[in-house]
Amino acid sequence: MLKMVFKKAIKLSFIGILSGIFAIVNISHSQAEEFTEAQKNDIILIFQEFFLEHPEIIREALIALEQKNEEKRAAEIRDIIISQKGIIANPEGLFVGGNPKGDVTLIEFFDYNDPNSKQSLADILYLLENDKNLKVVFYETPMHAQSSLVASYAALAAKKQDKYLALHAALLSNKDTLEENKIFEIAKSVGLNIKQLKADMKTSEIEKAIENSFNIAEILGVQGTPAFIIGDDLYLGYMGLENMRSRINEIRINRAQ
Repeated sequence: MLKMVFKKAIKLSFIGILSGIFAIVNISHSQAEEFTEAQKNDIILIFQEFFLEHPEIIREALIALEQKNEEKRAAEIRDIIISQKGIIANPEGLFVGGNPKGDVTLIEFFDYNDPNSKQSLADILYLLENDKNLKVVFYETPMHAQSSLVASYAALAAKKQDKYLALHAALLSNKDTLEENKIFEIAKSVGLNIKQLKADMKTSEIEKAIENSFNIAEILGVQGTPAFIIGDDLYLGYMGLENMRSRINEIRINRAQ
């Protein structure tokens, strides 16, 4: 009788099979002593045979589980962004470009040695130039190399000479490997006083700003660059200008309704 029940179950859809399994689990909790070791082995063998014959069901289940986990994690991250919006959108020590009172905030996590961060530069500069109601927050997350960390220190130190964005753009525009000497060569080319820059790079405020930047990235699960927060949502990887503009416009339309 037990085998007949399971053989009938395997003819159902995957959802039906799972429902059958849960039903059996419920029975097992209340009537565990009624199942012999032989019956338990029969149950295992039946499902082993079924899944060996239909491996695509396992793949579909794993894909569905992964998607469900991703959706759950995205919802958790969104809750963090919403609850900590004031801190995330106004980080101490980092550079804020565009309109500081803009109606939409775009946050970028980037690395000066990352090709995709370099590719995103033109998109960010376009938005800064053409969207006068957009706030852009630059999160220094040097993950790729030691020289990335030096570049972040230099960029933040350049704020003291009102040259952050100029140096930021020049560093990301560089096609060669960013060695330390190259960083200061680029800094000089955009009009920075290198002696002052090096002195300003040693301040504890910059170290704290980069550490806080990494902490926020870690909390949000950002493990690579670039990554973006637009509104209340986190986007991992290169987005492209049109996707950014679409999301920004969508936020504004939803708020206007």
